[in-house]
Amino acid sequence: MRIALVLVSLFGALALHAAEPLIVPDHVIFFEDLENLDGVKKEAAKANKAITFLLMEPGST
Repeated sequence: MRIALVLVSLFGALALHAAEPLIVPDHVIFFEDLENLDGVKKEAAKANKAITFLLMEPGST
């Protein structure tokens, strides 16, 4: 049982290490760039889009 757990953990670690880095699409706006949140909300409403806030710790991706 322990050998299976070790093999699964090793395989998972290797798969995560081999994954490509996250490439953020152009339409994503980071919180630091949101100086005028009201303007962004109006633009999103005109384009019939939603605004989503994803709260993450820096460097956690």
